[in-house]
Amino acid sequence: MQYKIYHKILVFVIPVALLLILGAVAVFVLSNFSLWQCPFNSILHIYCPGCGTTRALTSLIHGDIISAMRQNAVVVVAIILALVWYIELVLRVFGKNVRFPLIHNAKFFYILAVIWIIYAVARNFIPAIAPVGFREGLGINYS
Repeated sequence: MQYKIYHKILVFVIPVALLLILGAVAVFVLSNFSLWQCPFNSILHIYCPGCGTTRALTSLIHGDIISAMRQNAVVVVAIILALVWYIELVLRVFGKNVRFPLIHNAKFFYILAVIWIIYAVARNFIPAIAPVGFREGLGINYS
């Protein structure tokens, strides 16, 4: 398929615009509102699969990949997969037919889903992979 010039422009403009909008919304929300406690953690006293996501994204924004992995490794892996898919899209729009085999393999995503479920359960029993900053039953520790 032959891509037109506006496709080439849109492949860069749309992601940058989305990042700017989401960044502005995040700054506004984080500076004007306090985040609620995770209901899963505060009621059941266990970590939900999303516990640590906000702090993982904040760590990534500050360039601290190790801290982001410590908060919620799933976020980092998902962003890496999204970047690989985006790079493939950009290359395709500019005429290079490059395919990364992993992101087109259904078995890979099934294995990732199983690993994610195991990780989501194991982080409640293995303190080394639990999100940092939680106190038992109190949600996010802001101090």
